[in-house]
Amino acid sequence: MDIKLTIDKNSPTPSYRQIIKQITSLIHEGKLKPGDRLPTERELALDLKIARGTVKKAYELLAKDGIIETTQGRGTFVSARQDIIPTGRKERALRLVDRLLDELREMNFSYQEIRTFIELKIIEKEEKLENFNVAMIDCNPESLAIFERQLTFLKQVKVARFLLDEIVADPEAENRLKPFDLVLTTSTHYSELLGKLPGLREKLIQVAVSPSQETIIEMAGLSPTQKIGVVCESENFLARVIARLKNMGIVTGTVPCLFIKNEDKLPEFLEKIDVVFVPPGYQLQRKKENVSAVQAFTEKGGKIITFDYQIERGSLLYVEERISQLLNP
Repeated sequence: MDIKLTIDKNSPTPSYRQIIKQITSLIHEGKLKPGDRLPTERELALDLKIARGTVKKAYELLAKDGIIETTQGRGTFVSARQDIIPTGRKERALRLVDRLLDELREMNFSYQEIRTFIELKIIEKEEKLENFNVAMIDCNPESLAIFERQLTFLKQVKVARFLLDEIVADPEAENRLKPFDLVLTTSTHYSELLGKLPGLREKLIQVAVSPSQETIIEMAGLSPTQKIGVVCESENFLARVIARLKNMGIVTGTVPCLFIKNEDKLPEFLEKIDVVFVPPGYQLQRKKENVSAVQAFTEKGGKIITFDYQIERGSLLYVEERISQLLNP
């Protein structure tokens, strides 16, 4: 039987998954029936203009589920034994779990990460996260905003942000932070905060942070001859950007900075530089009077790079596991 499948190469769904979905849909709709012959791997690959290995993977997974079967010398057919339509609830659930695991593994998540994701989502559905509170402490507001964003997938967790100087200067800081279930800070500030908050040792977690992969790639393409500047809110964020630039050998001296409170001077600032770093979420042209200056900057070849810092994958997994352990002792 001739079937017409298509592949959307712009879709985030892998091509082999698109093949599986279309074939199973055709069976559900009755357009493919048990015993109907499917194209060979070679025929379908040529028709869809994709690698034969992609079709092979789709067919192997369909065969594993008992949806199709291949007979040596005869071809590939819709299984006469397949029971997609009347499948029992348990069997359908297990197939969904298998497919979810396959997709998450293809996204390079470990089984440990997947297990934690699922546990946290179950906890969220049980509404146990509603009363869970996390405090985040760092030396600059830009980084705190970045770290908070990484925890937004846990929609019900309440996150509070504190600047390091504010906590260090507060004689009641320990009492102020006691209501929180976890207190997160970077490795750089962990020892200082542990000395300041000894009673919170069990709640205080240090996390490793680093620029995102996208930021590193953008920085790696820079030349030491380019004039680099930074637009940001705090001295500490500026220092973090400069430290990374020096570490990569891109700059050796000072780097000019325009603080956001002075963004009315942005047009003059952009005239003097070739590349500008900004914090995540900040738009250079957010003020109407700066739109033409930003446009002129980019038209002359100026580059705008978002300096995105993130909690590293291992540290984030540890935080997620701690939350899960605290809510399911």
